[in-house]
Amino acid sequence: MPRERRAGAATALVLVTVLVLVVRITAVDGEGAIERTTRRIRTLAQNAFDAWPMGGHGFHTRDLCARARNETARSVLGQSAALALALDATCDHVEGSMGDGRGKPLVLATHGSPGVGKSMFHSALARAVYDVGASEEGEWVGGRTTCPGSGCRGYKVIFGTDYVARERDAQARMLRDAVTRHLERFPESIIVVEEYDKLGCPARGMLKQMLEHGSSGTSDGNPFDRVVAFARSIFILEANAGFMDVHDASAARGRAPEGEALVALQRKLRDGLFEKWRDDRCEDREDTLKAVGAIDVFVPFVPLDRVAVKAIVHAQLERRGRMKKLRDELGRLEWDDAVLETLVDEVEFEGEYAIEGGKEVAIVLSRCVTRALRLLAEAEIARAGTHSIDSHASILRGRVVRLMKTPSGSSSRASGPVVARVVDAT
Repeated sequence: MPRERRAGAATALVLVTVLVLVVRITAVDGEGAIERTTRRIRTLAQNAFDAWPMGGHGFHTRDLCARARNETARSVLGQSAALALALDATCDHVEGSMGDGRGKPLVLATHGSPGVGKSMFHSALARAVYDVGASEEGEWVGGRTTCPGSGCRGYKVIFGTDYVARERDAQARMLRDAVTRHLERFPESIIVVEEYDKLGCPARGMLKQMLEHGSSGTSDGNPFDRVVAFARSIFILEANAGFMDVHDASAARGRAPEGEALVALQRKLRDGLFEKWRDDRCEDREDTLKAVGAIDVFVPFVPLDRVAVKAIVHAQLERRGRMKKLRDELGRLEWDDAVLETLVDEVEFEGEYAIEGGKEVAIVLSRCVTRALRLLAEAEIARAGTHSIDSHASILRGRVVRLMKTPSGSSSRASGPVVARVVDAT
């Protein structure tokens, strides 16, 4: 629907709603009724436009599964089993094949050590379900909607520790308000709750009720408040808890668990969460079982081995090359397998797995590749005898730059394990 027609339809809906509210306000006694009604009208006007069908903030279901599999496979490396688990459940949920009358959002619990791709997963999933581009690329393409950003306003990340307060009841109210207000505007949302396993008892109880029923009442005595339904939404509960179980299951097989071993690991994560919550003594055993049972799929993200880290290095080099070309800073960036192996050697491993997962790759590229390109630019500037303010950004414009492993014993070894050379002009 064209934006103008959507705006007209939204306006008509708001006008009808205003008439209804004007009639109802006469039945409301006490001061503040008009102010409450005015605030409600403003909210309805915004909601009517944002949530109108095909308005850009709901799930784009056509080809969603193929789009999600492609986008997450491109963005999240070394996690094929985790992606298969999460996306199979997502596709079933969106297509409605998890059972008629299910009436609750899909709830995924992602577990694993920091830096293995949990956050990259939900960011990539949001881009796919809202069918928009990545923010870092959108910066350089005029007018393109982006995600995270304006293209996927239904995607919200909540950090559980942000809601820690002296009184746990206050924590629960803050979490409830943050989630409910968002879902009221965007009933087809992707909600991420980080460190969900550390939520206090009241916050956990509130979240359990929402996830079980797919709706939340917001009434605080205001007759214009209404129940918020969000059964089509997707909740992703993220935690580092259980990462040693995931690590041990991978190390025992020398590869990511699959088949029966994967099922056993999922059960272990579920049992571990139950034991932790039971020991918190927030509720009786039956309610703890219900809280854990509200989670549909436990998704283990495995530690990253050398092969996975090498793939991440390659992908990040490709992205850097694209961005520099888009910014017209160089014509093309090239490298070979020896460079990849050299950069992987700069990442710290403990046994077979990277200690910080893929997080260290960005620092390694900054220390090695950014430095090599800067030294090359400085050398070219000195050779050309130019010292204008934009020389660093323009000196390699249109040039083909190749990264190479620094030869052993070379005088340039002090510059780092990788050097950059101009090899041709485009």
